Amino acid sequence: MEEKTKSKGYVLRKLFFACLYLSTFTFGGGYVIVTLLKEKFVDHYHWIEEDEMLDLVAIAQSSPGAIAVNGAIIVGYKLAGIPGMLVSVIGAIIPPMVILSVISVFYDAFCSNYYIAALLKGMTAGVGAVIMSVVYDMGKNVVKSKDWVNVVIMIISFCLSYFLNVNIIYIILLVAVFGMVRTIVKGGREKMIYIQLFLSFIQVGALSFGGGYAAMPLIQEQVVNLHSWLSMSEFTNLITIAEMTPGPIAVNSATFVGMQIVGILGAIIATLGCILPSCIIVTLLAYVYMKYRNMSLLQGTLASLRPAVVSMIAKAGVTILISAFFIDGTVNLIRQNVCVEMIIFFVIALVLLRKFKINPILAMVLCGVANVVLSAVKKA
Repeated sequence: MEEKTKSKGYVLRKLFFACLYLSTFTFGGGYVIVTLLKEKFVDHYHWIEEDEMLDLVAIAQSSPGAIAVNGAIIVGYKLAGIPGMLVSVIGAIIPPMVILSVISVFYDAFCSNYYIAALLKGMTAGVGAVIMSVVYDMGKNVVKSKDWVNVVIMIISFCLSYFLNVNIIYIILLVAVFGMVRTIVKGGREKMIYIQLFLSFIQVGALSFGGGYAAMPLIQEQVVNLHSWLSMSEFTNLITIAEMTPGPIAVNSATFVGMQIVGILGAIIATLGCILPSCIIVTLLAYVYMKYRNMSLLQGTLASLRPAVVSMIAKAGVTILISAFFIDGTVNLIRQNVCVEMIIFFVIALVLLRKFKINPILAMVLCGVANVVLSAVKKA
């Protein structure tokens, strides 16, 4: 206990004399004492980490009052709590109180003294060098962090303050809000993926007119093009799996995508998003239909939607066929890029579907088995 008290007393003494000494030689405003505090407590004593010092400076700058006093308060409190804050403040304010009291007595003589004016003028260059040296050290660490957002913040903040004379308080507040939002977004990225899944499949569920196949281009747009959750080949596999398993294609796809991205909770959320519009809209439409079933406007609206549905299905089919027929997934008719086996499988499956009316699932299974057998033969 005695050792702990002694250690705390040592820190308090160091704080007092350090702040007293630094404040005595702080010419040029609060930022100078901040740089000197950094040199003393970060570089010399190693009591504070440099990143932590930047945080403390930000707090000192964004708080009301003189930066030099705020800096002493925040450093003192960090190192020794309330006692540390008190001795730091006392140490920081004694030199200006004494010096300015003396100067005020001899004000006229002090201002007109050539040598004192020259001394202060010369010290301005030293003050600038001290500040720029610390700016270099701290800025170098910002750049080394390889976080381009922080580098941009540093540059923009300087431009706003220096060239546009924007009040530093506004800059600090703006950057603080940005930092909080950025942190929330980073920390909530996992939650965001759930929201994105839900909203994406709500759109699929709300706009899938005409059955499961009509949902394919919408799912592709959300899953492949917009969010890049799956590649085109993975999406093709998804449609195959969704078709081969019991249940609506859209619901199966939602469950599969959610499961692939964030697990079982993602599957539940994506599925709920997919069926929610149906639950609401179909219930309302059932009521309207039952009441106005013979209304020509309703019949005409539904009739007009059907051609668009066919077009969307065709687009999804063409996209999947391109992925199957061409090795690199783009229409390029050179021999090395064309997968002849897939074209043959397609033609056979189409004949079986159209001529012999076989089950679509059986057609897909047969194509898959045929490709497995062919691949095994090639490998052998």
